[in-house]
Amino acid sequence: MITIAVHCPNIGKQLWQRLQEDLAHLRPEETPQLSRRTLGDQTFIACRFADADPARDVQIYYVASSLTDFIVSHYEPDVLRRLIKKDQPSASKDELEAIMEETNDILQGSSPSKLAKEARLQSKADIMYTLLDYLNMEELLILDGFVRFRLWKYRRYLRHLTRIAADSIRRKRAHREFIALLKSFVELQEPRIDIVHVIVRPNGLYRILDRNFSLIETEYLEGYAASLIEHELDVEDLLISALLIIAPFHILLHFPREWPVTDAVETIFAERIEYCPGCRHCEESRKAIAAILANRAEKS
Repeated sequence: MITIAVHCPNIGKQLWQRLQEDLAHLRPEETPQLSRRTLGDQTFIACRFADADPARDVQIYYVASSLTDFIVSHYEPDVLRRLIKKDQPSASKDELEAIMEETNDILQGSSPSKLAKEARLQSKADIMYTLLDYLNMEELLILDGFVRFRLWKYRRYLRHLTRIAADSIRRKRAHREFIALLKSFVELQEPRIDIVHVIVRPNGLYRILDRNFSLIETEYLEGYAASLIEHELDVEDLLISALLIIAPFHILLHFPREWPVTDAVETIFAERIEYCPGCRHCEESRKAIAAILANRAEKS
């Protein structure tokens, strides 16, 4: 038997409900016997496991799984805030919240970070394995102390994620400031050409054409740069660089507004941007986009 002690009565009640809900689907022979009592501010939940294996191992596993989910939902936010404040002592409240939000995005798998696909599984696995070892060896689990002092591997992994999130926030902020600077530059820049047309190429780069739809040669989108497309170049940056050099008064984009790689282009060039309502060049771009998406699907 193991007794789980929780200091806060409200959290103790929620844990009791979580354990009952999570174990309700088990067969009677797989379900540990649960009981609850309260002394002052403390809640004690007793879990009596089967005496013999493998039934005991099964019961411990399900209790550990339920406790893992409970720790993630009830303790993790506070753990993250403490880690972020410790690592970022000079950050403002808004910056701390931004890092917190970015870390949660990584954990929920909604971040572009490469760790997003595995972060939640890894963090829960660190809790689960530590709990399984503890439940097999001890008779008293003080949950608050366990989270604070025993889950060192889990906390270390969360700290790693918060640092990645903080770096991401800094990069995004620097990018926004740079985009704002470029926008100011464009507003002061004297146009050198009246209009250009931009189409998408099957290799993921863009092609810029003049008013007669003749190619405008640029080192950013042709030649050497094009040969480096397989090395994860930021094609949006290349397009922006080319447009800054050409300095057109009007930019006609021959691809759907939903194409996601031109957000910064719209911000920087603002009222100079217009989307073509449809022509043969738009059709070429749509075919190129289809080829790009198919290529990405094959690689994934």
